Amino acid sequence: MRPSLLALLLSSSLAAPHAHSQTLYKMTFRPPNTTSHAIDASGRIVGVGADGRGFLWSRTAMTGLGTLGGPASAATAIGPANQVTGSSEAKNGASHAFVYKDGALRDLGTFKGWPTFGTAINASGQVAGYALERQGNDRAFLYSGGKMTAIGSLGSGVARATGINRAGTVVGVSFLRGFTAQRAFVYAKGVMKDLGTLGGPSSAAAAINERGDVAGTSFVNADVQHAFLYRGGAMVDIGSLGGASTEARALNNAGMVVGYSTRANDVPGDSFSRAFLYRDGVMHDLNDLVARRGIWTVRDAVGINDARQIAANACTEYGDCRAVLLEP
Repeated sequence: MRPSLLALLLSSSLAAPHAHSQTLYKMTFRPPNTTSHAIDASGRIVGVGADGRGFLWSRTAMTGLGTLGGPASAATAIGPANQVTGSSEAKNGASHAFVYKDGALRDLGTFKGWPTFGTAINASGQVAGYALERQGNDRAFLYSGGKMTAIGSLGSGVARATGINRAGTVVGVSFLRGFTAQRAFVYAKGVMKDLGTLGGPSSAAAAINERGDVAGTSFVNADVQHAFLYRGGAMVDIGSLGGASTEARALNNAGMVVGYSTRANDVPGDSFSRAFLYRDGVMHDLNDLVARRGIWTVRDAVGINDARQIAANACTEYGDCRAVLLEP
């Protein structure tokens, strides 16, 4: 039966708002074998290049950050004051956290002689990170005012800091006393708070925004883990793309979260993970929002700024993997 003109008009008027609500992204590629780790407010991306060294990419240039004397380095975060943190091998082979600014690497040193790794940096140049003790356990630290200080744990002595905001509030993950489980934490004013879980045994925080919202991952039962958004004292399950494993990587000040998820019926080690964007209460497969992506799959999204630019990593089925910038 032919639809009436009225039915056609109604269906088209109802469909239009849905179509316009889906912001499409264009994808800009970095060279082969580059990996994105973070993005700043102006869309600059830091990560690791094909040479195994940290890079800073802007629209006009890709700058290698060099090393502290060893062969390798990694840029893991970029702050609002044009400062980058990460870690680099020193001449003796040990890893040292660093701050990169104005073309130079500043060595933050070791902690009690243990290797150190910078994971996040704020506008004041405070660095959150962790040291790796000789037994292989992590010790979370805050570098501030030229001094590296341990921030403790949730009872086990083992913790890793992963994010920091302008106020100096730190987030991360810590084992509980007795090593029974791991928990996401928020550390502020000398006190570490357990954020709990979505019902399963363990959780981990990945990032914090200027409002104090936290993005991370929690088990919902013994086998399934979902990304979460912690806001207003409550941990909210933001779901998955149908699979059993979802991990939040970053968030912006509007509470948009990015990360990766498996899908239903994915085969471990064979199927690609899929990058996601969570906004307005809905988790979207970023691959559905990228215009003209061709044979590329956006596997993981690692950073998002307030302009909704996204740092991500994409691959083809032929093994070509690259850092990418996604822009609305």
